[in-house]
Amino acid sequence: MGDMILTDAERNSGKYFIPETEVFVIEDGKTFNLDNEVEARQWEAIKYCPFIAPSRDAKDEKGDNLIDGTMGWKSLNPRYGRAELYVYVPEEETNKRVSKKDKFRKALNFIYDDPKGNEGRILACRLLGKNMKGVSDGEVTDYLVSIAESDPDKIITVYAGDDIKLRLLFIEAKDKHVIHVKNKLYMYADDIILGTTDDAVITWMKDPKNRKILELIKRDTYPEMYQDNDEGNGEEIKSPKKDK
Repeated sequence: MGDMILTDAERNSGKYFIPETEVFVIEDGKTFNLDNEVEARQWEAIKYCPFIAPSRDAKDEKGDNLIDGTMGWKSLNPRYGRAELYVYVPEEETNKRVSKKDKFRKALNFIYDDPKGNEGRILACRLLGKNMKGVSDGEVTDYLVSIAESDPDKIITVYAGDDIKLRLLFIEAKDKHVIHVKNKLYMYADDIILGTTDDAVITWMKDPKNRKILELIKRDTYPEMYQDNDEGNGEEIKSPKKDK
């Protein structure tokens, strides 16, 4: 009937309780002082509401932004996110900005201190999906710095990530059309979907259950490496059907 059911201990505790039928009007800019018992309990009652994202860039289990959704040409089914509001904690936002600046500094060090110089920077561009062979070192460096400004993690991953060999394999496989794009999906053969983005393909390659198919991709990409080792380890790997 809209009445709260409390024990005598709860009723005499002096604490602030919220009935299930309570309605809160939450607007942009609303603040909660968590040192205040009433406001802290009000926030506890609503913080898991699906219309409130825990941060501006929070994502769901599928990797989609809770606010922006999956907008953009790469999305097969673009949509806006379900959340309308997000939590802004000043101290956390400051720490994020400081962390990003620190990552930017680290990314710049990788770029300018590349042990292979221009050759290494061109390779870094290639790993990022940009072929800059024959372009001046200044333009190559400028491109990498622009990436570092917007997303320093990409530069750090290229130089310090543990998946460089897989990324190089991916590039070579694309160049040799071993991996191709069909309906905006990266494919191997005519029926094996690897993912919609570069990172998704790398994740697929890392998955142990895809080991046999990955081995086939390696063989098709680097056939010269397998000419003298066709006997393998006794485990049969059948090639999938490919487009003619």
